[in-house]
Amino acid sequence: MPPATVLGMEVPTSLAGYAMPGHGIAPAEHLLGLPGFWPVFYAPVWDEFVAEPEAFGADSADVDEAASVLYEAEEVWPAFRIPMAGGHVLWIVHRNFPDDSGTDYLIAHPDWDRHAYLASIDGHFSGPGLSWPELVAVAESAPAGAEGVVDPGLRLLLLLPAFGDADLPEREAVARIAGALEAVGAAAEAAPGLAERLLDHGFWEAPSWSVRGGSPLSGSAVLPSPLALCDGEYSPRTVRLGLGITAEQERALADALAGGSRDQPVTAR
Repeated sequence: MPPATVLGMEVPTSLAGYAMPGHGIAPAEHLLGLPGFWPVFYAPVWDEFVAEPEAFGADSADVDEAASVLYEAEEVWPAFRIPMAGGHVLWIVHRNFPDDSGTDYLIAHPDWDRHAYLASIDGHFSGPGLSWPELVAVAESAPAGAEGVVDPGLRLLLLLPAFGDADLPEREAVARIAGALEAVGAAAEAAPGLAERLLDHGFWEAPSWSVRGGSPLSGSAVLPSPLALCDGEYSPRTVRLGLGITAEQERALADALAGGSRDQPVTAR
């Protein structure tokens, strides 16, 4: 399906309701190969990383180049696609308004009338949008033949700013994140320490997650939601994710967040 057009600017069809007049949105996975990408990508939450790019295998010139293409692209916003099971796509969009910039984590589906917010990294931040089990499941479940970011390590690193979970297997998390960091150029001796710092989010405390069943005394015929809820003060997931979707779509979304089926290719639209 061709991109949608919003006042002359091309945007992915599934994000037509998110796009703003005068600004396009374009996939930018090619930026992941820039040497200074990761300290710059993490800077809105962990700003100290731009002062120590060597830990990521980069230098200050690399940081300047990455910052320019990632955060100064005001006309066409760079975005990263995380394809998920069942046709869902998790979009990471750098919303480069001159006076209101930020990074938005959204889930979209061709059959939905609207997108679902997971998190926003900006001055009016909201999050987290993913628990640890969801983060790992999504990172490891790129559908076969999908467009976008399919490498599990890259997916994990891109999703970390939207994550928060009090029930964290810390040793496993540090090892998993450190391995992903080494794969993108971080020094082996620095990677575990970087991983520990990435688990200490600068915007919110680690919350708890739960799936809440219906009360046996309520008499309601409505099935409980399969989607986990978060008790974090700033999380958009204190209410059901994807409000307005059908019960069947809700179950499919829960399956996608749990890893779902990876047999079907996905085209991000």
